[in-house]
Amino acid sequence: MEPITHALSGAVAGCCFGKRRWWLPAWAALVAASPDMDVFFVHTPVQYIEYHRGITHSFVGGLGLALLFALVPWLLHRLKPARFGDTPPFSWTLPFAWLIAYLLILHHIWLDCQNSYGTQVFLPFSDYRVRFNTLFIVDPLLLIPLSLGLLLRRTNRKVMAGLLLWTILYPFGSLAIREGLEAHLRAGHEGGQTFVQKVYGKDVIAAQQGEAKWEEVRAVHFMPDAFTPFHWKVILDRGSVWDVAGYTLFKGIPETFISYAKPPHWLWTQLGQQDGTFRAYQRFSLYPALEAENPLPGTRDIEYTFSDLRFGSTVRWVDDIQTRRDGKAITFRIMARLGPDHRLEAVRFVTTSGAGGDSGWHPPTP
Repeated sequence: MEPITHALSGAVAGCCFGKRRWWLPAWAALVAASPDMDVFFVHTPVQYIEYHRGITHSFVGGLGLALLFALVPWLLHRLKPARFGDTPPFSWTLPFAWLIAYLLILHHIWLDCQNSYGTQVFLPFSDYRVRFNTLFIVDPLLLIPLSLGLLLRRTNRKVMAGLLLWTILYPFGSLAIREGLEAHLRAGHEGGQTFVQKVYGKDVIAAQQGEAKWEEVRAVHFMPDAFTPFHWKVILDRGSVWDVAGYTLFKGIPETFISYAKPPHWLWTQLGQQDGTFRAYQRFSLYPALEAENPLPGTRDIEYTFSDLRFGSTVRWVDDIQTRRDGKAITFRIMARLGPDHRLEAVRFVTTSGAGGDSGWHPPTP
């Protein structure tokens, strides 16, 4: 989730402790958002996909981060600053402050696991990414209730506790909807039914345009999209092709899908063998797509562009805000220039400025 939702949920949790002054919700908001401080230590797209939602988002790393923030109320209680008079802002012991801070960080981890990005909760023992694919990165059904709850600060602790409980139960409801829709789409079509394919950009392989049969679909995947759980991104796996469309809960099954080619196995393998950036991207990606294959004028080189289909939105105006710059899609796109002997000559990794920006063209690295 984006940092605002994390901070709001922390502030709501701080209000659950009763009638306190501003410092407890403020401290809780800071702690709840703190795992995202990892973005300040990454400067390239590769660093972003390897380290964001890394050690600060793990069960072990969260313990250390919680201890760091627990020292704040403990020191305030011990030092009793003069401006607080005889009533320090906190009266917690260090173990209790540590426990509360850790619970707030666990709540952050819980919400981040709901997205499709993936959270490395088991570091340093494993870099496996946990993703439940239930919530979009910005969810109004979390942002609005939490914001209203804080605006009405005079509401009692039961209301605040109810809002906090909503942040835990709501993802389960979204998960149930996703599982039901996937099962419905897998089982709800007979072999003779078809859907229309529209190619993204231009043809890369012959199977990208025309009509496709539902019996060719090997797997159905629902990804969170803007306005989930009412709207989803559905990705169909048809062997050499991905088909993508928006699925609105009240409109039924889409009749037209945008088709993307999967990277050829030989090419995908070879790129990973020749370059460390590609290996990192291959570990990170879930639905890799070959978007373009362009011969470079005046040479025998070919430029390839790849993307991961879980990123971006099927709601056009959301996609324009989230993933485009000057009209061009940029989110987590990696490019390669290959010579006539299939030797990798240059690599470029492009994404938004907050996720490392543009690496520029550079030679392959081991």
